[in-house]
Amino acid sequence: MTNEWHLLKAADRVVHGPVSLDQLRSWAAEAKISPLDKVSQDGRQSWVRAPMIAELQMDWLIEMPDSYLYGPTSVGTIQEFLARGEIDEHVMLINCAESTTGRLADQPFYQVSPHQVRSAETVFYGTAMPENSHVSDTITMLKQRIHWLEKQVMELQRDLGTSHEYAAQLRSQFTEATGREPM
Repeated sequence: MTNEWHLLKAADRVVHGPVSLDQLRSWAAEAKISPLDKVSQDGRQSWVRAPMIAELQMDWLIEMPDSYLYGPTSVGTIQEFLARGEIDEHVMLINCAESTTGRLADQPFYQVSPHQVRSAETVFYGTAMPENSHVSDTITMLKQRIHWLEKQVMELQRDLGTSHEYAAQLRSQFTEATGREPM
């Protein structure tokens, strides 16, 4: 593995890079990486969703006012949504890395930085692993993250199965109504 990363934007399928991991961190902190974007560290041979890269600290789910869960995303994106008025300090956040839930107003990063300012210096406060943490704390945190991600995969697989069943029903209805197979 090299320190050269590529970012594939889901919205327009444009690939950015090669860039360093520090540059990716900066983009995540500045809300420039979405939960659907993918990254590659092997010369664009394989891609993983950006939230899977622990170093990007995209550990937060936002329970939007319409009860839709957005994320996992970074503190920078939370601050962006707050600054644009899409959420307020009462919105609920889920920290996937720590398996905790709480109001935005109760988060350390909300207390120490104005919500209209986004930068790596303000974003990483309260989300980075303390330098004096123990290996066992790190292992516990990683196990929690793996557990949460496995649960999310199972939910997505269930949703995919439901979608396939619905598509099969629609195909059958189309064939029955028209007498031919859909294109």
